Amino acid sequence: MNVKKIILLFITFSVFCALSGAQEVLESDEQTNLSSEINNSEDTAQVKPFQNHVLTALGFQAIQTAEKDFIFTPSVNLQYMRIKSEGVESKQPDAIMLGAGYSQNIFTTGLGPDNVKNLHSINLMGNLTMGKNGFMAMVASGGEAPFSDIRTVTGMVMYTRQMVQTENFSFMLGGGIAVADLGLKIGDFEIFVLPLPVFSFSYTNDYFYGGISMMGFPELNVVLLPKSMFRLNGKLGMAGFSSVRDIAFDCALAYYPLFNSENENIKEVLCVSAGVMNQASGFKLKDKKSYAYQCYTVYGEVNASFVSVRCGYNFAGKVLVDNEIKGDMYKGMFATVQAMMMF
Repeated sequence: MNVKKIILLFITFSVFCALSGAQEVLESDEQTNLSSEINNSEDTAQVKPFQNHVLTALGFQAIQTAEKDFIFTPSVNLQYMRIKSEGVESKQPDAIMLGAGYSQNIFTTGLGPDNVKNLHSINLMGNLTMGKNGFMAMVASGGEAPFSDIRTVTGMVMYTRQMVQTENFSFMLGGGIAVADLGLKIGDFEIFVLPLPVFSFSYTNDYFYGGISMMGFPELNVVLLPKSMFRLNGKLGMAGFSSVRDIAFDCALAYYPLFNSENENIKEVLCVSAGVMNQASGFKLKDKKSYAYQCYTVYGEVNASFVSVRCGYNFAGKVLVDNEIKGDMYKGMFATVQAMMMF
């Protein structure tokens, strides 16, 4: 299976999940703000029926692949969100989200026989929610020249419906279609279109959160003690099906130093964590060959809501060409910085 497409799909749906989480946070904030306005003012006519937000996210990652070789990855994402305020009656959608992202991979000594030093990735996404129904679409492309060839493009459309939503239990079901060069064949016939099953199931209480979802690739999320100062977070999924190295995981111990604060709004603003994960980066060049770096990483992270910094050490890494291991990856360092601004 094409490693570049695997990573692209995984990253795209991770962004979608993050956007869905951002939507829930914004809805919660808007409900709180709306209740405050209603309680503090007799004239509720001034409450806006819809709230509009623009979220800008900037990121930068550096990963060491050899003693003097690095991959630098700057990125920018822009999201627009229009969310209906609680209690508003309207035939318009409850939420609309539009997003666009761009990232560039910069190789200090070049990649492949032509020593390519710059690869580009572009993605566009849309999400519309009406009641219990959700409609999503995305298109993405990456390479030396994005959208230059049909094989560099990935597209998806999905429909979901919230079947159950309670305080402790949630279940969503849906389906879609994916169009991409996934490297799949039946005989000599290449397959570019695949049906996409979609579902999400989660359960939570004071001591445990568990969720399993299928949005491109299956993923399992577990949190022990989700409402305490110390938590154990775990993620397990698949980034492909070629070897055991395609098993993606991230396990971390998280500490919330402000959790005992009397101010409810800042209890989870700051988080310090340490963990271990499997990470991979895949690329495809004009010579049709796919290149990838895969390694295991121990890391530490400080997350202050809108700013996060993660640093770590790579070990037991491999360099892959066309999904075959061609050598060991250097035991080196990596760092990631992300910042978000909401307007």
